[in-house]
Amino acid sequence: MFVEGSDLHRINTTRSAKVQTSLVSLWNKYESKECTTSEFLAKVGQVYGIVLA
Repeated sequence: MFVEGSDLHRINTTRSAKVQTSLVSLWNKYESKECTTSEFLAKVGQVYGIVLA
């Protein structure tokens, strides 16, 4: 299966948009005191694929 450069750009753009949307949502929850700093940072890590034990 071959992937063209234009397909990679679209995949990366879509992924970036989803990450951005998630981060904005998390920030809004944090600002409205719906989660603690630790919870916020853990969730941000999850958005980027970082799992802390």
